[in-house]
Amino acid sequence: MNKSIRFIAATALVLAGLANAQIYKSVDANGVVTFSDTPPKDPKTKVEHIKTPARVNGMQATSITRAEKEARENGEVQIDRLISIVSPMDNATIPMGAGIFDVVVDAAPKLDDGESVELYLDNEKVSEGQTELTWTLRYVIRGAHQLQAKWVAEDGSVLATSQPTTVFVLRPSIL
Repeated sequence: MNKSIRFIAATALVLAGLANAQIYKSVDANGVVTFSDTPPKDPKTKVEHIKTPARVNGMQATSITRAEKEARENGEVQIDRLISIVSPMDNATIPMGAGIFDVVVDAAPKLDDGESVELYLDNEKVSEGQTELTWTLRYVIRGAHQLQAKWVAEDGSVLATSQPTTVFVLRPSIL
C-alpha cells in the first residue's frame, strides 16, 4: 500500500472515531457547566451523557467554475448583500439611564474596499460611513426610535438596506 493510501485510511479511522466520541455535560457545585470527552472525577458533580447522532454531514461542497469566478471578479455577477441590525433587537427597551447604548450591525459578505455602512436614527444619519460595524449612541431622548443601516459604495450609492429596528428608550424625567 503506498503512503498516501495509508494516510487516507488512517485519517478516515481517526475521523470516524471522533464522530462517535463520547460527550459529557457536567455541572459542578458552583453551577459551572463543562462539556468534555471524559466524565469528571469529582463524584459530587452532576453528569449527563450527551448522545450524538450517528450520521455525519456528508454533503458535497459546491464549487464555482473559473468562468463564474472571473465574472464575479469583473463585476458581471451581482452579489447579494445582506445587512441587518443584530443589537439591539427589534422592539427592545433600553433601560433607565442616559440613553446610551450600542448598535451592532452584521453585513455579509465582507465589505469590499471603499464600501462602508451608515447608521440612521429616526431617518437621520448618525455618522459618516464606517467599516467598523458597531456604534455607541449617546443621550438618545426617551421614546420610540427607529434604527436602520445602509451599506454604501464608494460612490455613495446604497447597495443594501437593513430592515428597520424599533427601540424604546426609557429615561428619567427631569423635574
